[in-house]
Amino acid sequence: MPRPRHEPNDVAPDVFTTGDRAKGAHIKDVLGALVQRSRDGSLLPSERVLAERFGVARMTVRGAINELEARGLVRRVSGRGTFVQRPTLTHSEIFRSFSQDMRNRGMTPGSRSYRARTRPATRDIAERLGVETGAPVHSIERIRTADGTPMALERTNLPAARFGTLLDVMNRDESLYDVLAKVFGVRLESAEQTVSIARLSPAEAKRLEVPGYDPAFLIERRSVDNMGNVVEFGRSLYRGDRYAIQMHVSRPASG
Repeated sequence: MPRPRHEPNDVAPDVFTTGDRAKGAHIKDVLGALVQRSRDGSLLPSERVLAERFGVARMTVRGAINELEARGLVRRVSGRGTFVQRPTLTHSEIFRSFSQDMRNRGMTPGSRSYRARTRPATRDIAERLGVETGAPVHSIERIRTADGTPMALERTNLPAARFGTLLDVMNRDESLYDVLAKVFGVRLESAEQTVSIARLSPAEAKRLEVPGYDPAFLIERRSVDNMGNVVEFGRSLYRGDRYAIQMHVSRPASG
């Protein structure tokens, strides 16, 4: 059968041999393997194309895709098709840098769209950092990636008076916390963190490679060093389709 040119992410012909196994089970195996080797956000072949290639009813294909969707491996977008989706990552209450968090998960951290500048602190930023309004602050903005996939739009601010050479020694893919430790001898001890829900603007969504106005986690973080001094304040947007928030809760002692 000729390969349909309009279908993306087509499947190699050799994976369609069914052998002695039931076709339904084989379809699940083939689609599962296809999803595992595809990039996040890749478009799967349509149900019609898959049904024709397997020689089965579309209902059988749909059942296999439903199972993948239930496992969180694909997502359907009305009018557009079915897309590969990597499993949701848990954002825990443990205080780590993005880079360290991704490495702990066996993923390679990186960055895109790196922008760093020194500017006068707005009243809001100044209050959070404990500096005078208008005092110079270093502002860093970048898209954080995991295995090349955009995960978060990260924005943070640090007092320039304390970290004067930061922008000279920092590069796009480095962990900010690693640079603070190695270059400035600063060890971050704890952070106050607030999580809320926001809608991504079309521009923000495009940078994170998700549909416009998708929900995201807005995480505000003020980090403090081991001497109790405020080191940074940032607001970052984490993709709502890739993260879940984990918190430890407990009941107060009775009485």
